[in-house]
Amino acid sequence: MTARIDRWRRSCGFDRNDLRRNLDRVQWRLGLLLLIVFLSATPPLVAHAVQSAYGSGARAERSQAATRHRVEATIVKVRDPGGRRTVTVAWTDPDGTRRTGDYTTWRGAGVGERLILWAGPDGVSPTPPRRHAQTVIHTAVAGTGVVLATGLPVLCLYWLVRARCDHRRSRLWEAEWARLDNHRIGP
Repeated sequence: MTARIDRWRRSCGFDRNDLRRNLDRVQWRLGLLLLIVFLSATPPLVAHAVQSAYGSGARAERSQAATRHRVEATIVKVRDPGGRRTVTVAWTDPDGTRRTGDYTTWRGAGVGERLILWAGPDGVSPTPPRRHAQTVIHTAVAGTGVVLATGLPVLCLYWLVRARCDHRRSRLWEAEWARLDNHRIGP
């Protein structure tokens, strides 16, 4: 295990190898600088994004749980403009009030069909109130998105630096080989 860690340490440039060129040290320092930039910028940005996503999700959960309720509705009218169906449904609220509402669906629906829907002040919908699992998933997606949004530009910049250094290193190798080829060995 120690040998593996030591090999990783040397491959990352954490040694005093006299065979390393200045170009290798410059590439290593730029890579280290970009890593420090990423590690210092990402955590506060992720914390802000996660906190915002979770807060808005939790507010939506509470709001929808308080204002939306499950109803058994009957389809009273179907309009089909261009494949999307606008369905008018009727239901009875828990207080006994008879209500109607419209929603748009892709699903085939016929007059007289009974559906389970969710009614609230914003109308009727086939989607239930937001669950906590949705909030957690959206929070994780927001955090992952911020990590990718901050990490990909830094990684691309490092790849660009590495490509330039590799190109320069290749030219230096060719120059060294050309210099060695010009020496005559022997009498």
